[in-house]
Amino acid sequence: MGSFLDTITCFPTAIWTVLLGVVLVYWLAAMLGLVDIDAVDLDGEVGDFADLSGKLMALGLGGVPFSIVVSLIALVGWVVSGLAGQYLLAWLPDLLRYIAGVAVLLASAAVALPVTAMALRPMRGLFVTHNAISNPALVGSACRVLTLEVTERFGRAEVATGGAGINIRVRAATPNPLTKGSQAVIIDYDAGGGIYTIAAIDDS
Repeated sequence: MGSFLDTITCFPTAIWTVLLGVVLVYWLAAMLGLVDIDAVDLDGEVGDFADLSGKLMALGLGGVPFSIVVSLIALVGWVVSGLAGQYLLAWLPDLLRYIAGVAVLLASAAVALPVTAMALRPMRGLFVTHNAISNPALVGSACRVLTLEVTERFGRAEVATGGAGINIRVRAATPNPLTKGSQAVIIDYDAGGGIYTIAAIDDS
């Protein structure tokens, strides 16, 4: 156990360990409804993300939420770097270990990108945007909030359709009483971002 802990907390694996820790905290927050899983999506981003989006999609990393891409890259990079650190770097003297560590860091990143791209291929079908249901036709419909809160920056809700509900990205002006399980009504639709604006239903 000591050797394993030494490996994941020493350069270069420590860099991947920190990134993987951030990813784990993010997913914990997502499960609690504190963040939106696809708040940053590789498809359709503008501004500073445009170049990054194009480059990653060219590598086969598009079609899924950015959070999943980063999570898989971090996991694969951590495993590759950890194995290299355990079986290759551990036997080198300090100076050579740091020099070789730079090469391992670059190599683990180089391996993580194509491996992640291959892992994402069967997942893309799960994140296909169906324009037939994500459109202004839902404006005026009731929905149920799925996240702990809804703000101008993130939120998710479900629209009942008689079968499987439609999970949509929503925003709302703050302050508001919306929380997980709250009933709301869709009052607007942003076609550019695929985001709906909702408001709480007055039960009085």
